[in-house]
Amino acid sequence: MIRQQGHVLVEDASRHLQRLCYHFSRKITVHYDSQQGQARFPWGLCILQAQNNVLRFDCSADSSELLARVRFAIDSHVELFSRKNPVHVQWQAASLEDLPPT
Repeated sequence: MIRQQGHVLVEDASRHLQRLCYHFSRKITVHYDSQQGQARFPWGLCILQAQNNVLRFDCSADSSELLARVRFAIDSHVELFSRKNPVHVQWQAASLEDLPPT
């Protein structure tokens, strides 16, 4: 599994998380509440967490190509839902200490 993490600064991270998850749930399996969500795309997984004014994404997939598709889905929807006050996800590779034990 390849992972990548991202975050975006928004005024109400919980509201953004719920809007994204609700939207995704119309086409894919999604479980969420006001603070966290899990979106299972056909090509990978994204865990969302809302903490104050930060919306965090932890995405994983079996290959870098599939991970790019997960990122594209997140990026394009964050941009779509933030048209009035545009924001962009800041991505970074998952650190070694974040990886699950083998």
